[in-house]
Amino acid sequence: MEYELFTFSNGIRFAFKQSANTQIAHAGIFVNAGSRDERSHEIGIAHLLEHMLFKGTHKRNGRQVLNRLEVVGGDLNAFTTKDKTVVHASVVNEHFERSIELLADVTFNSSFPAKELAKEKKVIYEEIDMYLDAPEEKIFDEFQEILYQSHPLGNNILGSKDSIENLSSTNLKSFVERSYFANEIILVVVAPIATKRALRICQKYFESIVLPTGEINRIQPVKNGIFNLARKNHFSQAHGLIGGHAYRLDDDKRPALLLLSNMLGGPGMNSLLNLDLREKRAYTYGVDCNYQALTDSGFFTIYWSTELKNMKKSKKVILHLMDDLAASRIKESQLKMYKTQFQGQMIMAEESYSSLMFVIGRSLLDLGYVASLEEILEKVNDITAEQMRDVAEEIFTPENLSYLTYEPTA
Repeated sequence: MEYELFTFSNGIRFAFKQSANTQIAHAGIFVNAGSRDERSHEIGIAHLLEHMLFKGTHKRNGRQVLNRLEVVGGDLNAFTTKDKTVVHASVVNEHFERSIELLADVTFNSSFPAKELAKEKKVIYEEIDMYLDAPEEKIFDEFQEILYQSHPLGNNILGSKDSIENLSSTNLKSFVERSYFANEIILVVVAPIATKRALRICQKYFESIVLPTGEINRIQPVKNGIFNLARKNHFSQAHGLIGGHAYRLDDDKRPALLLLSNMLGGPGMNSLLNLDLREKRAYTYGVDCNYQALTDSGFFTIYWSTELKNMKKSKKVILHLMDDLAASRIKESQLKMYKTQFQGQMIMAEESYSSLMFVIGRSLLDLGYVASLEEILEKVNDITAEQMRDVAEEIFTPENLSYLTYEPTA
C-alpha cells in the first residue's frame, strides 16, 4: 500500500495516502488507548471519554462541535475498542482544513464540562440498556469477560451504570494524562489533495500540541481454564457461543486462521456453517465465525441463534465440522475456491477509502507498518492445506474450547 509517513516535532505521526476519483477527504486520529488501559475503579472511562470529546472544548460548546462539520454535509464520529480510541471525520474535500482543525480541537482541547458529563452518563445508561436487550452482542462480551477473567481485556467497553456513576471530569483528565502519549498517536488522512497541502494543514493544527512521550504499561493476559456455562434469560431465542484463545497479531499462523474462520463462518452465504446449519437444516437465520487478534492475545468465536429445541443439535453440527477440519486435509479445489473468495473480499474492501484510513491507522499503531494489498494476497496464496489442518487441530482442540449459551426461560 502506497502511503507517506511523517513525524511531527512533538512525536505525533502523520500518515497520508492520496486518493483519486473522489471528492471526499477522510481523516482519523488513532490513539493507542482503550478499555484495557482502565484501572479497576474506572471501568467504562475510555468509552465515556469518547462521548465527552464532543461535548465542548475550550473554544466551542457542544452544539458548535456538532454543527461544525454537519453544516457542510460532513460527518464527525468516534469509537472505542479494547485497545484503541479513534476520532474520525469525512467531508467534501473543499472543507478538509475545517475537519482537521476540529479533530485536533475535540481530541486534545476538550473541557469535559461537569453539566454535560452528568447528561452524557444518562445517555450511556440508555446505551447499556439497549445492549442488555441485544443478546447477540451481550453474549460476546460475557464470553470475553469469562475468557479473560480478572484481566482488563475482559471488561465491558461500555462499563456498567455503577462503574460510570462516580467518574468525574478529573478522572477523565487523569486517564488522558497517563494514556495519551505523542508517540502512541497517529493522524491518518486519505484525501484527493496534494501531499504538500495535506502536510501543511496537518502541521498547522497538530505540531503545536504538547504531549509527553512514553509507553503504555499494559498487563499481559494469561490463558484461563475452559468453561461451559448456560444462562437463563427472557429472550425468545436461544443463543450459543463456542470459542477459545487464538493467535496474537504477529503470529505466523494468523493468516491461516483468518482464512479458516472465513471459510467456516465468514460473510459469504457459502460458508460451511451457513450451508449446513441454515441452508441444509434450517436451524438458524444467522451463524458466523469471528477471529480477533491483538498485539499480545487473540480469540475466536462461533456464534449462532436458534430455537431452544435445536440448540444441542446445532452445537453437534458445529463441533462435527470443526472436527472434520482438524482431522483431514481440505481438498485443493475447495481451498483454492475459498482463497479466491477471501482475496476478493479484501480487494473489494480496499475500494473504500474510509476503510483504508482505518487499516493504515491500526496497522501502524500495532505493527509499525502497513502491508500492501499484494503482500496480503500473497500470504493467502501461500497457505497450504496442511497449515489449515494444523491450525484447526490446534485451535479447535477440546482443551481450548469453551461454551456459553443463553436459553429462554419459557
